[in-house]
Amino acid sequence: VGFLHCWSPRCQEMSSSALSRLSNLRGHFHPTDSNNDKGGSDGLDGRLIKISPEVSEALSCGRAVVALESTIISHGMPFPQNLETAKELEAIVKTNGAVPATVAILDGIPCA
Repeated sequence: VGFLHCWSPRCQEMSSSALSRLSNLRGHFHPTDSNNDKGGSDGLDGRLIKISPEVSEALSCGRAVVALESTIISHGMPFPQNLETAKELEAIVKTNGAVPATVAILDGIPCA
């Protein structure tokens, strides 16, 4: 998924300042695509965060993305309530037209 290559009407309505901010941020993102491994021990090639294809597409098109804390799963609530709550939160975000991005550190790498 390329950044800022979306031609939907919503993308074209983005302000130039919003596009500029996305352009500045895009170098820090690395879509988690098995065909996109650029080498290195972490596969990030100097980038700061691994990002899911769904979140990457939403960001590149200027759609709303809501970051959700992963600590609710890891130590916020007992199992299975923790996982059920996390899934409910993601569903609420989707129902309201945004893309959920559950943020976590996996094997020392920030992921969304």
